Amino acid sequence: MTVTSLRFKDEQYREIKELAEFEGVSVTTFMRQTILDRLQDEDDYYEAAQNLEESNGETVSRDEIRRRLGIV
Repeated sequence: MTVTSLRFKDEQYREIKELAEFEGVSVTTFMRQTILDRLQDEDDYYEAAQNLEESNGETVSRDEIRRRLGIV
């Protein structure tokens, strides 16, 4: 496991701490989860962009997806 440190202006840290308290977690847990969520978002975006490229820009409507899944 790797340990790292971050520096924030006092006001920025106060805002982070308030959000962590609102979520009911420690500042460390809040920052770790926020970063991991961002990494997941980036992975999702990359995968979506790759899928769109592989489909040559062809898309399927939400209604078509619902029909295919039998959710209509």
